[in-house]
Amino acid sequence: MAISRRSLLAATVFGTAGSVVPAAAQQAPRSEPARALGQLGLEATHFGLRPGSADDQSRPLQNALAEAARRGAPLLLPPGRYRVSNVILPEGSRLVGVPGATQLVAAQAGPLLIARRIKRTALTGLSLDGLDIRASERAGLVAAEEVLELTLNECEFANAGSVGLVLTRTAGRIQASRFRSMRESALFSLDSRGLSIEGNQIEDCGNNGIQIWRSQAGDDQSLIRGNRINRIRSDSGGDGPNGNGISLFRAGGVIIESNSLRDCALTFIRNNSGSTVQIIGNQGKRCGETALYSEFAFEGAIISGNLLEDCAMGINVTNLDHGGRLAVVANNIISNAQKGYAPKGKEPVGGMGVHVEAEAAVTGNVVENASDVGISLGWSWAMRNLVATGNIVRKTGIGISVSLVPKERNALIANNVIADAKLGAVLGTEYGTIVTGDLTQGADKRATGIRVENNAVS
Repeated sequence: MAISRRSLLAATVFGTAGSVVPAAAQQAPRSEPARALGQLGLEATHFGLRPGSADDQSRPLQNALAEAARRGAPLLLPPGRYRVSNVILPEGSRLVGVPGATQLVAAQAGPLLIARRIKRTALTGLSLDGLDIRASERAGLVAAEEVLELTLNECEFANAGSVGLVLTRTAGRIQASRFRSMRESALFSLDSRGLSIEGNQIEDCGNNGIQIWRSQAGDDQSLIRGNRINRIRSDSGGDGPNGNGISLFRAGGVIIESNSLRDCALTFIRNNSGSTVQIIGNQGKRCGETALYSEFAFEGAIISGNLLEDCAMGINVTNLDHGGRLAVVANNIISNAQKGYAPKGKEPVGGMGVHVEAEAAVTGNVVENASDVGISLGWSWAMRNLVATGNIVRKTGIGISVSLVPKERNALIANNVIADAKLGAVLGTEYGTIVTGDLTQGADKRATGIRVENNAVS
């Protein structure tokens, strides 16, 4: 019979029939409660926890955690179902279960586990089920506040009445875990002290997947890497706060890298007012509005190496009127940006591959099959210091559009390959209306300040 690594670990830790239990555990007197099992930790059943009991087991779990933390040992929670609520995680606590087999379920509305103002705590191999009991806004199945090092590994969050994991002024690592069926979002962080969110699976959330927010704009330094995020709805509606796979608000210095996103109601990744943010190497298919956003009061964004398919719009770097500026949009592939109605939207949106507004370089991108515009430079008066070079634009309405509304303009459109642009390769516009001929065919006095050169058009 084949023995998996998980089953071998469970047998070793919990001494199931036929397993090899460390010698120290075999020699421990069973009559002495809470005896350490070798170097592995304390077994929670010695403190009165009973797998499968219908009773609320919050108190015995609280007592067991306190004793284990006092001894500096992990608390081992055997397979089974335990009803708990509002259990406080003490300083240095480590709660360990068997992945997929140790289940904590909500005894009432509110958090199952809480950590407040401690240096460190760790959760491993636990399944937490909120039973879809409605909870107040941004109430988590696990809530951590002012924790310097939270480690969460191989855990599962399900059926949260609001949010799976809520973090406030907390740092740490969230990895190799699964979040599913949340009424609001999988993870909400406010004023992070630096989080690593890596290798998780998130699916079927009511409004957002991962939210990294700050009460005031600042350097967040979170890393969001290698997560799979699928089926994010926008149950509460709105034109931006909901429907996002990954949402940043005022969070600067964040790196969002190598995530896979599918079927987000509005946006795969939305950066609202976060400066010096990098959005690199992500893949997204099917969203109802703009695939990648950097908007409002941000300064500095690199959006590079992403592959985006089947969205109303590809990449939007916008809101110069609120200070949005300073961006590089490079080496992305964008296909099938088709104007349409976003979920609960009242007017059609999108139809553009890439849109930028101020101090932005658009280079090395491939845009194919954008219904309206391949690359849009500026909108209305919001147009300043723009570059579009070395891009491939194919099968669009307008290949590259440039706004001619501002009196002072500075843009370079050079060395691009533009094919099958039905309305023209490079056109000047005012409020979206074409006002020039094709600028690749000759200069137009209405387009002063716009340099168009060395483009290949077919």
